[in-house]
Amino acid sequence: MYELIDHTENINRLLARYGVKFGIYKNSQFHEQLFPFDPLPRVIEAEEFEFLNRGLSQRVQALNLFLADIYSEKKIIKEGVIPADFVYSSKGYLPQCQGIVPPGKIYSHISGIDLVQGKDENWYILEDNLRIPSGASYPMIARELTRQAAPSTFSRTRIIDNRNYAAMLKETMDYVNTGGINVVLTPGRYNAAFFEHSYLAERSGAILSMPQDLFVEDNKLYYRQYGGSRLQVGAVYRRLSDEYLDPLCFLPESLIGVPGIMDVYRNGNVALVNAPGNGVADDKGIYYFVPHMIKYYLGEEAILHNAPTYLAFYEEDRKFILEHLNRLVVKDVSEAGGYGVIFGSDLTREKLEDLAEVIKAEPRRSLISSI
Repeated sequence: MYELIDHTENINRLLARYGVKFGIYKNSQFHEQLFPFDPLPRVIEAEEFEFLNRGLSQRVQALNLFLADIYSEKKIIKEGVIPADFVYSSKGYLPQCQGIVPPGKIYSHISGIDLVQGKDENWYILEDNLRIPSGASYPMIARELTRQAAPSTFSRTRIIDNRNYAAMLKETMDYVNTGGINVVLTPGRYNAAFFEHSYLAERSGAILSMPQDLFVEDNKLYYRQYGGSRLQVGAVYRRLSDEYLDPLCFLPESLIGVPGIMDVYRNGNVALVNAPGNGVADDKGIYYFVPHMIKYYLGEEAILHNAPTYLAFYEEDRKFILEHLNRLVVKDVSEAGGYGVIFGSDLTREKLEDLAEVIKAEPRRSLISSI
C-alpha cells in the first residue's frame, strides 16, 4: 500500500479533475476545498473489523428500537431508563413525528457512527450520527481514482471492497420504496456535501433532484420532468435537515423544502431516508444512555463502549467535571458535526471559570468526555 506515496500527485490531480470537494461554513461564509488525500492507509485487521461490525450493528439496532419507542409508547421513559427531560428538551425530538411508522419500520437507514481508538488500543464510540450522515462517497471515489493512478495497489493487497456501497444504498431504498422512483434530494450546489449527493445519485441509479423538482398532489409525491410530465416518487434519500424539509410542517420560512412532503410520509406514501426526528437519538445527551438502551431493548451488554463520559445533569458527575475541567473535553449537546466542542486544556483560568458557571447553570446542556 505504501507505493501510493509515489502516486499521490496523480491521485490529487484526478480528485481535482472530478471536482471531489467538500464545503465548510466558517464565520457565516461558505468555503469549498478539494478533498485531501492521505496515501498512508489506516489498516484494520479482518478479525478486528468483524468485531467492529458486530458492535456497530448492535448499536444501530438498539437506536432504531429507541426511535420506534420514543415516537410511540415511550416505554423507555416510563420505566425510568432515560429521564424524560433528556428526550423532550432535545432539539432533535420532533413532536410532529409522533405516531409515524416509516415504511419497513426503519428509522436510521444510514448511520454514521464515529469511532476512535484509545491509548489502550480499545475502540470507543465518540458519537452517533443518524440524521443526514455524510462522507461515504469520499473513500469510494478515492479508491476509484487510486485504481486509475496506481492499478496494482488493490490487486496486490487483500482488503474489503467498498465498490458495492451504491448497490447497497439502492437496495435499501428499493426495500422501503412505496411505489415509484428513487430520488436523492439535495438543497443545491452550495451545500457542503453536494459532490456526494450527485455522486451517490449517479452510482445508485436514483434521480438527483432539487426541492423545486418535487411536488405533492393527491397525497402523493411526484418528480417533475423537464418536458412537463411527472413520475411518482417512492423513496427520497433526503440530504437536508429536518427543519427545512417541509415548510408546512416545520420552518415556514424554509425555501428549500417540499411543501406537504410530511403528509405524504405520514400516510405511508413515500419513504424518507433517514427518517425525520432521528436527531433525538444522536443527541449528545442521549448518547450517554445508549449502553442502557442496548441492555433494555436487546438484553445484551454493549460490544462497543462509549468514550469515558460524564453528564453534568448528575450531581456526582458534575462534581467530577468541575474538579477536572482543565483536562476534559466539553461538548454542547445541542450541537452536531464537531461544532460546540471545547478542550479544557486550551482554556485560560478565567475561561475555565466562565465555562464552569455555564455548566452549573445549564447542566443538561453539557456532555464531558476524557477522550
